[in-house]
Amino acid sequence: MHLVDFALTKPPSAPDVPADAVLRALWDACEPGDRVEHLRVHTARSGARGVAFLIAPDAASARAHCHGMCRRALARSAALPGWELARPA
Repeated sequence: MHLVDFALTKPPSAPDVPADAVLRALWDACEPGDRVEHLRVHTARSGARGVAFLIAPDAASARAHCHGMCRRALARSAALPGWELARPA
């Protein structure tokens, strides 16, 4: 199992989004191949930071799956308009 940290940034003018809404967007974006076991998220005025625990053969694969999950969450969630993925790059 690998731990991958991630960071999402929001536009300064965007309203604050509660952590449970960000977490829900991330879980909704998970696909079976991502093999996500656990997610933790902390929100702030600048966006959100979190960690994902993924089953992957190596750290690079885990980062790639986390990156994909975060990108899908940002693309699909109406709660996160204008948010961007800062990490993992």
